[in-house]
Amino acid sequence: MSDQENDRFVRLLKSLVLRDIRPMELQSQRFGDLVQGQEVQMQWNQALADGDPVAVNPELRVFRPKYEFVVKRGDAEIFRQVSKFLLGFSLVNPATFEDLWQDEQLRTIFMTRQLQKTMWPLFRQHVLDGMSRLGMQPIPLPWMI
Repeated sequence: MSDQENDRFVRLLKSLVLRDIRPMELQSQRFGDLVQGQEVQMQWNQALADGDPVAVNPELRVFRPKYEFVVKRGDAEIFRQVSKFLLGFSLVNPATFEDLWQDEQLRTIFMTRQLQKTMWPLFRQHVLDGMSRLGMQPIPLPWMI
């Protein structure tokens, strides 16, 4: 990101404040057993609901990210975790937010990187809790920097 893009992104971040994070759906499924020493593959992704952010009122925007995590051994799924959240942001400066939000690159950076970094610790914990509750040895997800 260039210095100018970085400055615009900082202005975007300063135009809103995170007010609320709510888990809306948590689903853990076990399909098999983790065997010590056997190699497994981990996959995860973040998806955002169409139309995000939702304008609840002139000063409030809501995002609805969904996170999925799958552990596989070969082609066989062993574990799947799905977590859906609701994030509420108050707009400190609605005009600045609306102006900067028109920039597709800033929107993409915010939704794919900033939301991801904000939500990753919560999702990591959901995966650990989900595996533990189903009697599995939890696999710690990597840190996101």
